[in-house]
Amino acid sequence: MNMDEYLEARKLGERSYRETLGKGGYPYLPALQELLSHVTIVSELNLGTMEIPADLIAGTYTAGRRSAFAPNFMPLLSRYSEFAGKWQRVCEYHLTKGIHDPIQAYEYMNRFYVMEGNKRVSVLKYYNAASVPGNVIRLIPERSDSKANRAYYEYLDFYRQYPENYMYFTEPSSYDALRSYLGIGRNTVLTEQEGQDLKSLFVRFDQAYTALGGKKLDRITTGDAMLTYLSYYGYQESISSPPSEIREKLEKIWTEIELKNLHDSVELVMAEDTKKSMLGRLFSGTGNRQLKVSFIYAKNPKTSSWVYAHELGRQHLIEAYGDEIVSTVYQDVDPAADIDDALCDAVEGGADVVFATSPRFLNGSLRAAAKYPDTRFLVCALNSAHRLIRTYYARSYEAKFVLGVIAGSLVKGNEIGYLSDYPTVAGIANLNAFALGVRMVRPDARVHVQWFGVKGADPMAYFKENQIRMISARDLTNLSDPDREFGLYMVNEDGSRANLAMTVWNWGVLYQKLIESIRDGSFGDVEKNSGNRALNYWWGMSSDTIDVFLSQNVPGETVRLVEFIKNALRDRTLRPFQGLIRAQDRVIQSGESDELQPQDITHMDWLLENIVGRLPEMDELTPEGRDYVMLQGVTEQDEDGEEE
Repeated sequence: MNMDEYLEARKLGERSYRETLGKGGYPYLPALQELLSHVTIVSELNLGTMEIPADLIAGTYTAGRRSAFAPNFMPLLSRYSEFAGKWQRVCEYHLTKGIHDPIQAYEYMNRFYVMEGNKRVSVLKYYNAASVPGNVIRLIPERSDSKANRAYYEYLDFYRQYPENYMYFTEPSSYDALRSYLGIGRNTVLTEQEGQDLKSLFVRFDQAYTALGGKKLDRITTGDAMLTYLSYYGYQESISSPPSEIREKLEKIWTEIELKNLHDSVELVMAEDTKKSMLGRLFSGTGNRQLKVSFIYAKNPKTSSWVYAHELGRQHLIEAYGDEIVSTVYQDVDPAADIDDALCDAVEGGADVVFATSPRFLNGSLRAAAKYPDTRFLVCALNSAHRLIRTYYARSYEAKFVLGVIAGSLVKGNEIGYLSDYPTVAGIANLNAFALGVRMVRPDARVHVQWFGVKGADPMAYFKENQIRMISARDLTNLSDPDREFGLYMVNEDGSRANLAMTVWNWGVLYQKLIESIRDGSFGDVEKNSGNRALNYWWGMSSDTIDVFLSQNVPGETVRLVEFIKNALRDRTLRPFQGLIRAQDRVIQSGESDELQPQDITHMDWLLENIVGRLPEMDELTPEGRDYVMLQGVTEQDEDGEEE
């Protein structure tokens, strides 16, 4: 009987051997001793006896026995070998008494390598055991800048709050995201009940994930997939969900899970490259039917210039289409408390398309998109890897480049201030583009960056202390606020401010072009045309979505220079991120003809050498800042320049 089991296990091993070899991989178990040959271990920690998740047992410690097993831990040796007889005896013991003696294992980078007990692991994996008892020693590597290493150290930090090893993420920022869902800080230790709730949810999610084929997605972990699930359905709402409900909900967003596993998951659609077939990926045609469009605002046009700009865009649509479009507005919608009700009300009111005008509406829109698949949701955000929604944004870095040219042309001295909110995708690109604009006309000038999203920050005090009087501040200011600290301005000798220029967002242009694509039926197969990637619309000066307004304080000579620069940006004869680019710590590109591609721009995690300051760490940000960065932060790339 046990021989039959061994032969069946061997078939599984041979299949794994062939599949791994066919993919160019190593067809035996990895040996930890070899993996550590070029690694510095800074400490060892005895974790004691624990239940080791079977999925995380990756190999053996020494190379001696590894050729007896395929990568899935199934046996490869002949049925007549001594090894086969021992395997069968372990199998018999497991079936009659159960394997309870712990194996001896090392944990390295959240994977486990067996020192003693390989056959026990093989038998238990053959019978699909969820875990294996083991005595574990943790090997902690020296810190490095690699993403895997930083993710592991983030895991170690979280381990102090919740000492479990079944859940692991590939992105360092994912642990902060999980803390956000749990509603805890970095120093909060989970109670026993909170830990049980989290583990119970993970087990139920893992069952659904495995049943849908999730273990075949080799670039993400079950933890990564669960975070995507929670971004749609929330944590508190999920901890009481039965397995059947979790699977049903997971099936609705399965394309999102598959998308997360892709190398290059986002397609940035530039307006000047857009054809009807591209825009039509979003929508099917509506013929002459009246189109219902809803706009969701976090504030209202009287208190927010951002909302006011989007409201002008909505009014542009009304003027362009008249009664062919019916638009509704939801104002002062709290992204946490009100968004679900607002989106539900919009859909129940018959909305064909919903424009959610803030990145903070992203998670709510994801939940609504899963619930209402017949309504199209577009969120004003950038570089979001979700296929159930689409995002749109303006290439604001082009405007910032122009402002940098103006600042460099008019500054008295060499010190220029730059006020930014948070180190988001658009924020970093804006800052670097501004610095490039400054360098074009004033190579020796320095740009001092200050972040108002950092806890305890006082940017204006810094600028005053360092006698910095040319300042690029927020793009927009509250309409009810008399403060003139917005756009690019100069502080005069008497302390008064002379506003010079500001960014102008023409959302109506973008909204009209998107609505045109809905009405004329220019659509295509999203999966076929975009290669299963998420579509993000990122339009700039060439489409008139973004522009720069100059005040009368700008001299005529500078006005002419600015118009020349803007026209060159529109026809793409000038591109801000072309040519030699040196960051503070390395050369980004060295050739005069080299140019950063759109995906390179959205993956910036560096600052130019003429910038004074640095990117703040996550724990330095205000709570609102952390939320923004988790939504719109930089997605890292692997060594080949592809997303992980």
